Amino acid sequence: MVLISPERTKRPSDFVSKENDFTHLTSTNCPFCPGNELMTPAAELVLVSKDDTLLKLADSENDRVEGWNVRFFPNKFPAVSPDSDVKYSDPPLQGEPAFGYHHVMIVTPHHNATYFDLPVGQWVDVLATIQDRVRWLYSKKTVSYVSVFVNSGSEAGASFSHPHLQTLTLTRLPPLIQEEAETMHQDMVELSQCSMCRVLQLEINGPRKILQTDNFVAFAPWASTSAYEFWIFPKRHETSFLKVSQKEINDLAIMLRASLGALGAALSKPSFNLAFHISSEKKTTKQIHWHLEVYPQIVKWAGLEKGNHVYINQVSPESAAEVLGSAARKELAQIIGIS
Repeated sequence: MVLISPERTKRPSDFVSKENDFTHLTSTNCPFCPGNELMTPAAELVLVSKDDTLLKLADSENDRVEGWNVRFFPNKFPAVSPDSDVKYSDPPLQGEPAFGYHHVMIVTPHHNATYFDLPVGQWVDVLATIQDRVRWLYSKKTVSYVSVFVNSGSEAGASFSHPHLQTLTLTRLPPLIQEEAETMHQDMVELSQCSMCRVLQLEINGPRKILQTDNFVAFAPWASTSAYEFWIFPKRHETSFLKVSQKEINDLAIMLRASLGALGAALSKPSFNLAFHISSEKKTTKQIHWHLEVYPQIVKWAGLEKGNHVYINQVSPESAAEVLGSAARKELAQIIGIS
């Protein structure tokens, strides 16, 4: 349940979050920076640009690849592990081992870069690497779902300012993806149409649209739980992120650069979370229309939200779309060279 409360609405400039306290980290002591690769586990995949070609390399235990664009390595403090020693237990205190794989991807070698200004070309490399690693993770026996997410800024749970994302595997579908899959399955059976395709038909030319490119549309969702929340969907019905073409990756890179750039410009670079909603690549009928969701962390959830799952959103999605859409069009114009 969401309560849209215009009387609580603030100007975009009023949603300025606290400064992220990462001042103790510089390119000298940041473990995610070039030259500090031995501060992290050995990378299982390293992208290196050489003579206009991207090479896929890997670290050795005592030697690290230099001159990289993207690094992907096991999380030093994983939430799940392939060696979990937790025992199974029965209800009402049901438990099971947290089997899985938890990795970190450094999305740029530049310490002071942000997701708000990450170049389109770098986004292309990042998205291609996500595709590669998600495909690889789904080859593991215990993996039923691969979660891909970004925590950007201290208010969003980030421990480092250096831009990075994480992948974490689960032995079953997470509840939200399960719910989306059940809704889509029901609509496909009853209406012969994907539920989110129906939503896109309404949003693509509606008052909540933020931006569209050849292959993607960004919009503020109806009854969004977070102020200035927005989603990015492929226009065509597609359940697998792994089937996204190179042309679509290039287009998604432009969309991410423009929409996140707009978020930074409109709201003074707030902390935010970004999550990939993708279908499981294991044999299952539980599929979803894959997409991305972005949640700015500019308002604290309190007792009503945490205790009842009733959310107060101070900004209507239509107002959010107007603010973000104006900024996104300016960002897109700069990206494609239109004055």
